[in-house]
This record gives sequence, C-alpha cells and structure tokens, in this order.
Amino acid sequence: MDVTYYKISEKTPKIRNLHELITSVLTIIVLIALLVCTHIFSWWSWVEYVVFGLLVLTISGAFWAILIETPLFYKSFHYGITEDYLFIKSGIFTISETVVPMAKIQSIELNQGMLMRKFNVFSVTVTTMKGHHAIPYLDEAVAKEIREEIAKLARLKELDE
Repeated sequence: MDVTYYKISEKTPKIRNLHELITSVLTIIVLIALLVCTHIFSWWSWVEYVVFGLLVLTISGAFWAILIETPLFYKSFHYGITEDYLFIKSGIFTISETVVPMAKIQSIELNQGMLMRKFNVFSVTVTTMKGHHAIPYLDEAVAKEIREEIAKLARLKELDE
C-alpha cells in the first residue's frame, strides 16, 4: 500500500524547546528556594545534597531535551492518510507505526495549548474504541484540512458498513 508521509510543523522545535525551558526554569526556581530554605531553617545536611542533585538533573535534562530529544522527535514523526487508514509513524531507536482504520474512528478533536496558540498550531486527536491517537504540532490550515478529510473518510466508511 502506497502511503505518502508528511512531516509536522516546522515550528515544532521552537514550541517544544520553549516548553522545556519554561518547565526547567520553574523547577530550578523551586529547587533554589529549597536550597535557601535548607540554610535558613538549618534542615538536615543531606537535604541540601538531594536538592543539589535534583538541580543538576534538571539542568542536564533540559540540555538533553533541547539539544537531542526535540530534533530527533521532529525528524522522526510522520503521518499519512489514505482512503482507508490513518498512519502515524514515530521513533528513532524504537520505531512505532500506528495504523488506524477510518471505519473505527469515532471522533476527531483539535487541541491547542497555550504555547501552541501563540504559534498557531494544533494537535489532531482521533478516538477509537481502543484509545486516542494524536498528530501533534500541525499548522492551523493543515490541522483543519486533516480533520475534515478524516471526518469525511470515516463517515463514508461508516455508511458503507
């Protein structure tokens, strides 16, 4: 079966990196506040070591997410639509390919978080009896086009049965 795979929005790395940066900065602020509290309130000395270890893990995790994870995610996530199936393919080390029959799709949602709203991108989520399947980080026009196409194809398959 010939499937044409498409990439997600070019804005994906910016959005994911900004999300990671915000999360990491907030976590670092909380950890620094805990470090200050260990000195002010004379908490046990081991608490300082634990908080410092968490601080190091947070910073190294942010670097990992921004420099390695996000570019790999962007390069590896693809989706395709045929008349009968929705294909979602992702992964570098463990490649996952999900095939969703159009006849099994029960609902289609467009989701948009705060950062996604700023960059005008959406996530399309299709629901089947078995679960949810999402195509994240799609430009608005593409997301709405995919929603309409899947709705039309799923409806046609429903009428055929």
